Amino acid sequence: MEGQERGMTRRHTFFCIDRERHTAASKVIDAQPKEIDIFGAMVRGWIITTEEPAIDKIIPLDESTQGEVLNHDPE
Repeated sequence: MEGQERGMTRRHTFFCIDRERHTAASKVIDAQPKEIDIFGAMVRGWIITTEEPAIDKIIPLDESTQGEVLNHDPE
């Protein structure tokens, strides 16, 4: 199991225009107001960095290719 991400977190950085909607279920690391040009229109929003736990369930290959797929999908 060397190199697995068990118990680790991942960071995601993205642009959004509705800060509360996109950060309600996440741990916000950084949020900076930003205005960007989209096809000639200036749009005000946020550059958000969140941190979320990585999926910690490891599914062996032979288990994932046999049987009902939905039983193996953690999401």
